[in-house]
Amino acid sequence: MRFLTSCLPLALAVLAQPADDVSCAPSREPATDVETVRYVRPSERAFVPESEITVKKSKTGLSVECVTERGKSKLIVSSRYDDRGRLTAAKATLVNGDKQDVLSATVAEGKATIRREGQPAQEVDVAPDAIVTSAPDWTDAFLLCRRYDRKAGGKQSFPGLWIHPEQATQLPKFAIERTGQDTIDHAGKELKLDRCTIWLRGNRTYATWADEQGRLIKLVPLPYKEGAENWIVLEGYEKSASGLRPR
Repeated sequence: MRFLTSCLPLALAVLAQPADDVSCAPSREPATDVETVRYVRPSERAFVPESEITVKKSKTGLSVECVTERGKSKLIVSSRYDDRGRLTAAKATLVNGDKQDVLSATVAEGKATIRREGQPAQEVDVAPDAIVTSAPDWTDAFLLCRRYDRKAGGKQSFPGLWIHPEQATQLPKFAIERTGQDTIDHAGKELKLDRCTIWLRGNRTYATWADEQGRLIKLVPLPYKEGAENWIVLEGYEKSASGLRPR
């Protein structure tokens, strides 16, 4: 399960350098652009941290890292792309108390070599621009909104690479479609948001709202249930985006 049980394209120049490691090590070149966003979710009468996504780029490539915490458990998912937008490495680290399990992947010539400690390496075919994600993790939703081509419109599909230290690697297909536009009042100004439906692993559907830069503002699972606390929102938009509902 993904949530509480489990759109201008991303000019692939807005991903980032992940945490250091042999398979997913960042370039020594300083990042020329860094973006960090934080998402929160409702919990009783307050909002609690859900995920922090850091996006960086440099002249030699780009990468993205998402850290999601659930109680004492933390999942860190990172991916790295070269200057042509081709996936070169990925990593998933699951932390439970003092225990840490790691999956690393290196990608070359359309194949990803998956490594887990104490297990034989596994090789899978992978698309060069695959979106790397896991669960619990929102990299897929975040990047779908970034990669969506608003000029082209319609339903657009993207390849994925789903990795997890304790679960089998998967190659899901993701999709996103713009369904309308909503306007909210944020910081005293009107902000127009694209409303989209997205399809993630297992064909699970969600409604998302994103600004003109493709920055994910809010996500709710479908079918929508009034009063449910299974949605996330960009930190700072808790009040201004509270009235957004799927149509």
